[in-house]
Amino acid sequence: MTMQRMVIRLFLACAASMFLGDSAIAHGGVVQEEDLCVIKVSFLRAHFKVYQPLVSSHEQFCEDLPVASESVFVMEYQHDALATMPIDFRIIRDVTGLGRFARMEDVEKIDDLDSATVFYQPALVEPDVFTVMHEFDEDGDFIGIVSATQPDTNKVYAAVFPFEVGFTGIGYWPFFIVVLVLLQLQYLVMSGRLKRWMKGRSSSAAVALLLCAFLIAPAGFVLAEDGGLRVTYSPVAGPLEINRIHSWVLHVESVGGAPIENADIEVTGGMPEHDHGLPTQPRVTTELGNGDYRLDGVRFHMRGYWEITVTVTTEEGSSVVVIPVQL
Repeated sequence: MTMQRMVIRLFLACAASMFLGDSAIAHGGVVQEEDLCVIKVSFLRAHFKVYQPLVSSHEQFCEDLPVASESVFVMEYQHDALATMPIDFRIIRDVTGLGRFARMEDVEKIDDLDSATVFYQPALVEPDVFTVMHEFDEDGDFIGIVSATQPDTNKVYAAVFPFEVGFTGIGYWPFFIVVLVLLQLQYLVMSGRLKRWMKGRSSSAAVALLLCAFLIAPAGFVLAEDGGLRVTYSPVAGPLEINRIHSWVLHVESVGGAPIENADIEVTGGMPEHDHGLPTQPRVTTELGNGDYRLDGVRFHMRGYWEITVTVTTEEGSSVVVIPVQL
């Protein structure tokens, strides 16, 4: 993975976690599929939800909780084997320092798990639905740990889900906007478009045009792995949605800003963390000119981190661009 891809992936993950509510993104052992939150304990699955009846009545939360209050954690089994397994449930303070990026291997490195534990339900067998209640007395970052033991073999399956109590989802949005503006300005400078726009124009007209360009510019840009070209991409019909066919406009140009025309473009993609591909086969249907290509048939069927791989072939050779998408 190149440094460019690492920076973009980290930025997207942080931006999503800062700007979106818990209904829009999940993490750790809990993932959002369609309108349901699902906890994955190895290959075992259960519908997962949290209630705070004293403050939000019947409202369901996927993980992050708005206030420190009495909280009811519910798992409705989707795998019959869970009904026969002893299940224990633990909540610890996040002493890993990793926040929502903490995983099971990080929990296993904690020297004194008991001292970090704020709640523990010993293992018990519950048919169909597993329910525990804990009253949080302070805001903060926590990690939930669910363990299920196979009765015949004593094999333990576990899942962790980092979450936050006192979560608003908007605390860092000003920083997010500043970063977005800086990224857009970087794109305009690197592509040479800012210089071309301002050339021969009055200062007031140049400023107005720059503001318009920021508002209508593509959603993002990615540098090819070999550094030879750059791809900007923009959904045609607004924000990406689950289970909807999308069309994109891809703009392909050299690092110096020259549009690349008459290129052969192949597009694939998938979720690297889940090891599966796109449910559709996107393809470029029209070359629009000036380095622009219309891409049709893009569909995402679940939330999470996706990578769209764009292979651009010209007379000079092939370059690969990986576009990160966080839904």
